[in-house]
Amino acid sequence: MQISKDYRTIVIYAIIFVIGCYFVPNSYVWGNNDRNCWITWSNYINHFGIQNIYKLEVDYPPLWHYFLWFFSKINASPESIYLKVFHLKYLVLFVEIVSVFFVYKILDLRDLKHSMWLPLLVLGNIAFWYNNFLFGQMDGVHTGFAFISITYALLRKPIVSLLFLVLCINFKFQGIIFLPVICLILFDELKKYSFSMILATLLPAVFLQMLIFLPFILSGDLKLAINSFTDSVGRYPYVSMGAYNVWWLIFKNPQLLHDGFGIFNLSYNSYGLMVFFGLSGFVLLPFGLKCLNIFRKHIDVEFNFENVLLTIVLIILFFFYFNTQMHSRYSHPLVLFAGALAMLRKDIVRFFLVSLAIFLNMEGESKILKGNIAQFETFWFQPWFVSLIFLTVTILYFYDYIILIKNSIPPKV
Repeated sequence: MQISKDYRTIVIYAIIFVIGCYFVPNSYVWGNNDRNCWITWSNYINHFGIQNIYKLEVDYPPLWHYFLWFFSKINASPESIYLKVFHLKYLVLFVEIVSVFFVYKILDLRDLKHSMWLPLLVLGNIAFWYNNFLFGQMDGVHTGFAFISITYALLRKPIVSLLFLVLCINFKFQGIIFLPVICLILFDELKKYSFSMILATLLPAVFLQMLIFLPFILSGDLKLAINSFTDSVGRYPYVSMGAYNVWWLIFKNPQLLHDGFGIFNLSYNSYGLMVFFGLSGFVLLPFGLKCLNIFRKHIDVEFNFENVLLTIVLIILFFFYFNTQMHSRYSHPLVLFAGALAMLRKDIVRFFLVSLAIFLNMEGESKILKGNIAQFETFWFQPWFVSLIFLTVTILYFYDYIILIKNSIPPKV
């Protein structure tokens, strides 16, 4: 029975979650600054309420502060908050495990053999665990919300999809890169609806957004809460903030170079954004044409899991590889999306290369497993080498996309 299979899968993932919590390190080796912020913010929320958190001029969107509010209620004293701040990793891990469960559901809907066990290739991947367990960051949360939102969008459940999209963007502003894909999928569905049905579909998401903002509306800090989505943009205006991307193939050390500099009256930041938006627009264009019923006789791509996941993997790669101001952890969403795509296509090679590049970048930058801050001497941790791996997988996935478009062109009669 399906219920029995789902139940067994939930039990397995719950056991993995418990084991993960048991072994989670109680330290933030490289993220001490963030850890100290979360301790301060948790104490402030505990004493003055979540509605006043933006009086501290914090630059994180609201949903992370709800996580801190929950954490501070469990650990009410300053001593407990300080000693147990690593418990925040449990919350992140929970969302990540749930998102992997949705990978299983996708595989099971496609009736793939071993659908219950295949997602363990993602869970058994050190690139999956590194960002939260060792680095102490929470990129897995907005990634998980985005994955769940896309899953429900493709299953033609727009209300639930929009709710998770709201959660995604309210957790981390980088989640906005998923917005165009989700909107295209939902538009393709909603264009069939009447006006009243569209309104009924949108209202729950609007209501959820108002609920998230409500404490800050009541405290008069709504503007500060809204500004928090973009306050961190441009805060560290360097060509690279640790991402081993294309800029390491251009400059000797882009981490020391201000991204406001440039050539031909354009900054490096502008070049990165132009390439990102240009390539993203290119891969999204066929889906946009489908939604608008334009050129359907010439090209007709399908909104299925393989096509959408491939497009999202490319958008994440474009975002990480060509933009300036990128941290190494901004590649983390690739693990979940490329992993799900690999399971569907039975293509482990690309997923292995993606995972390898992410791990080498994270460890090469943070040196947590190495145990000291001395630079790696081995070539496979060198930024230029890791950048070439990212470039290789970008080309491979882009080749897959070209084949997808070619196969979407109806044969001439």
